[in-house]
Amino acid sequence: MEIPEIHVLNKVHWQFFGTLTFKKEKMLERDRLNMWFALLRQTGRQFHTPFHHLLWVLRQEQGEQFGRTHFHYLLAGLDRHVENPTTCFWLMSRWEQLNGGYSRVHEFDPRLGAGSYLVKEGGAFNDHTLGGDHYESAKFSSPDCELMIANSVWKVARRTSERR
Repeated sequence: MEIPEIHVLNKVHWQFFGTLTFKKEKMLERDRLNMWFALLRQTGRQFHTPFHHLLWVLRQEQGEQFGRTHFHYLLAGLDRHVENPTTCFWLMSRWEQLNGGYSRVHEFDPRLGAGSYLVKEGGAFNDHTLGGDHYESAKFSSPDCELMIANSVWKVARRTSERR
């Protein structure tokens, strides 16, 4: 069973998918979220995008092997010309400068579309060239999943619906 938010998230042209870990095993949730928002603010400044124009969805989870808290996210709202590996490396580096742990960021894969990327559907996840991000991103569709979604995502989805 998929969560209803997936239908809204399908309407966004996502640019990046990322995983963020933390150096400290025990951290307050507010401190982890402060680091996330610092990354967003710095990303907006770096790429000349106002914070309120950034589109993002954040999922916090416990690791399957060791139970460590980490984030998975989707990001959009930046100029199309920054959709490249250099931006991925910039995001990973910035996370480390914020005293975060390991991070992995990839360009969003448009071959699948947002719905297939976020919802574990048939054949899309059998393509081994797409890697483990699809396993991780499939968790966004779980009914147990608690998503934090930027207000701007809802506005974009509403505008997209009104155009139809």
